[in-house]
Amino acid sequence: MFSRRHFLKQFGLWVAAGAMGWPKNFDQFAMPAHGPVTTKIALLADSHLPDASPKTIAARNLMTAVEEINALQPPVDLVFFAGDLTDNGDNGAIELGKYILSCLDAPYWLLPGEHDISTIVSELWEDTFNSRTFLFSHQGVHCFGCNTNIFNPTTGSVDFHFTPQLHRWLSPKLAKISPETPILFFSHAPLYRLFQPWQWWTESSESLHNLLKLRQNIYLFHGHVHQNITFHHQNLIFQGLRSTAWPLPDVRVGCTAVPPREFSTAGCGWLLLTINDNSGITLQDQVWT
Repeated sequence: MFSRRHFLKQFGLWVAAGAMGWPKNFDQFAMPAHGPVTTKIALLADSHLPDASPKTIAARNLMTAVEEINALQPPVDLVFFAGDLTDNGDNGAIELGKYILSCLDAPYWLLPGEHDISTIVSELWEDTFNSRTFLFSHQGVHCFGCNTNIFNPTTGSVDFHFTPQLHRWLSPKLAKISPETPILFFSHAPLYRLFQPWQWWTESSESLHNLLKLRQNIYLFHGHVHQNITFHHQNLIFQGLRSTAWPLPDVRVGCTAVPPREFSTAGCGWLLLTINDNSGITLQDQVWT
C-alpha cells in the first residue's frame, strides 16, 4: 500500500524522468485457469481528474480508493473502472489517472466515459489503454465491457447507444456461453432508460436486454450516475456505482434539477463485489462519510 506522501514523491520523480512505461498492461496479463472458489472485484467510476496535478480533491480521492483496495485481505482479484477517468480529456489527467491505477496490486480494466470523449476522438485512449472494449473469463465468470459513447461531431455532444455493431459483436460470443454461467457486464452509462433529462439513458438498450433475457446470472454495472442505484428488470440486475469525485442524488426520489457541481469526498466511494463458488453475489458499498 502506498501513502499520499509516497505517491506525491513518486509522481514528481516520474514526471521529471518522463516515464512512459506502465506496470499494468492488459496485453501482458494472463488470467489463471484455476483459482480460489471466491472472487473479489473492486468497482470504481467517475474520478473526473481535471488535470495532471496529484493535489486536487479528485486525484486524492482516487488515491484513497486505490489505498483502500490494496489494503483488503484477502486481496481483490480484479478492479474495474467504469468511465469518466478525466473531467475533460486532458492529456495530463489521462497520464495521472493511469499512473494512480497502476499502483493497484490487482490487474485492472477500464472503459471510457463521455467526459473522456476527446481522448477517444484523438485515439489517446486507445494509445494509453489499448482498448475501449474487453471480454475475458476469470474463474468461471465471463466479463464484458462495452463502450457505448457515440460522439456527434455536428453538435459536439455525446449520446449513449447500444449500437448494431455492439449487438453483432456480442451475440456470437454469448451464444458460446451456457445460460447459467455468471456474466458481469460493464458500461459507463446505465444500459436501460433511467432518466433522460440527465442523460441517464442508453438508446436501443432493449436490444441488449433481448440478448440476455434467457440468462440466469447477469449483473450489469455502470458508472455515470455517481450513485449506488440498483434496478431490477426481468432477469437483469443493473447496479450504478458511486463516483470518487462528487455524489449525485437518486433521481428516483423526485429530483428534477442537476445540483451544483462540487468536488467532495462525502457521499463518494466504490463497490466491492464478492462471488462465491456457487455464483452467489455479495455487494459491499464502500461509501465515504
